[in-house]
Amino acid sequence: MSKQHLLWLENYLKERYKKSNIENFIGLEIVEIAEGKIIYRIKVLDKHLNMYGSVHGGIFSSITDTAMGFSCITLKKRVVTTDMSISYIKNVPQGSTITAIGKVISNGRTIMRAVGEIFDEQQQLLIKSQGSYYVTGSFCEDDFPEL
Repeated sequence: MSKQHLLWLENYLKERYKKSNIENFIGLEIVEIAEGKIIYRIKVLDKHLNMYGSVHGGIFSSITDTAMGFSCITLKKRVVTTDMSISYIKNVPQGSTITAIGKVISNGRTIMRAVGEIFDEQQQLLIKSQGSYYVTGSFCEDDFPEL
């Protein structure tokens, strides 16, 4: 894996996140991208909250699925989620800044596995997840979706 590919992927994602999609709605900001790993920062806004004033579980689920899936993409593979489990440990209020980390733990030819974690500003664990991803093809400069 090359630094050039990771730089290309980071620039691709930044452009994609400017468009109307789930990543844009959530407000994902890339902090770090490496082989088999991605770190996002997200500012919790009113649009992320449930009726109780804390982050909706579906938002947490989308964040961790995105982090785990894109950790797979850093290895030049196009993937789709086949299954995911999530443990909701703690929540945070509006105005908080959270950090999501996705890491590949198994880089198979057809199935990849990843883990995800979301932390608050005090590095307290909020979410723990794991997922399986089916490899549908490659995701690199020579074979990528148009923006």
